[in-house]
Amino acid sequence: MRVVAFIACLVALGTALRPGTPLAQTSGSSEYRSVQPRTVEVEPTPIPPTFYSVSQLGDHLHAVRWELAIVGAAIITVGIKDWDWGNTSGFQTIEEGWFSKNTRHGGMDKIGHSFSTYVIADLLTDRIRANASNPAGAPITAALVAFGIMGLVEIVDGFTGRHRFSREDIVANGVGALFSVFRNSIPGLSEKLDWRIMYTPASYERPGVTGENGILPPYERQRYIMALKGRGFETLKNTPLRYVELHTGFDARGFEEKERELGYPIERSFYVGVGLNLNEVLFGTGPNPNFARYRDTLPGWAARKTLEYVQVPYTSVYAKSRFSTVRRVETTFQD
Repeated sequence: MRVVAFIACLVALGTALRPGTPLAQTSGSSEYRSVQPRTVEVEPTPIPPTFYSVSQLGDHLHAVRWELAIVGAAIITVGIKDWDWGNTSGFQTIEEGWFSKNTRHGGMDKIGHSFSTYVIADLLTDRIRANASNPAGAPITAALVAFGIMGLVEIVDGFTGRHRFSREDIVANGVGALFSVFRNSIPGLSEKLDWRIMYTPASYERPGVTGENGILPPYERQRYIMALKGRGFETLKNTPLRYVELHTGFDARGFEEKERELGYPIERSFYVGVGLNLNEVLFGTGPNPNFARYRDTLPGWAARKTLEYVQVPYTSVYAKSRFSTVRRVETTFQD
């Protein structure tokens, strides 16, 4: 994703431009006639926007240097542990597809790439705004850095025989980066909308499916959710509905190796439901006692951000709609 694309998005969202030049005034000529001077309005000269610059980028990167080191260390650890980094081969690419029944993960991997890029960008946006001397344009820097980090991950994957480089993953990373830019640039949107993952216990989803022994939760135990929060709307802030959220979700089942061994059908499902806003319960400023006094401490910030990204199981109820169920006979999946 090019730098200009992210800057254009911010322009479209109404990023403030530098004030224009004052209107010029000229006097009418009196050489041939005697008239009173008049004022003529002249169109102001267009001035380029100054909401982002290379110096701001450097300032932002310096402000989150330790956060970037932590993110890099975490990704390298997961890459070595779970993604076969270190087992190098020649650079290879793969066409993985998107959400069809013939893909390896039913699209869960693509949403995972988008979500991971979004989380990195969102966290970096917060830290830039907190630490940079000039935080203007923080969502742009954060999105560019997150997209770059995930792009490097994909390039390294290209040298492992297990995963390979996927153009679909790059597109998915871009979607996550752009979502972070929109959410952190449109006034009030972050108070209204969260994107979360729900990591369900194996017994809750499907008895017998326990997943892999890796750092990250396997796809068959993930569900991705968009939560519209009542707390973000002025008319609901002082009512009990500030604790309520409307959810939409997606997951795919039956695609993973252990599920195939147990004969589970391929299923991709949408969800709609109602959830409890734990952030509002724990850190809101309502009349009920909670931990609001600690919301701006480092532990309070960490807890609030975690609850923006993670939907705690059993705090929501859903109606499920399967849009495809395919019984397996014998299917070959490409590794």
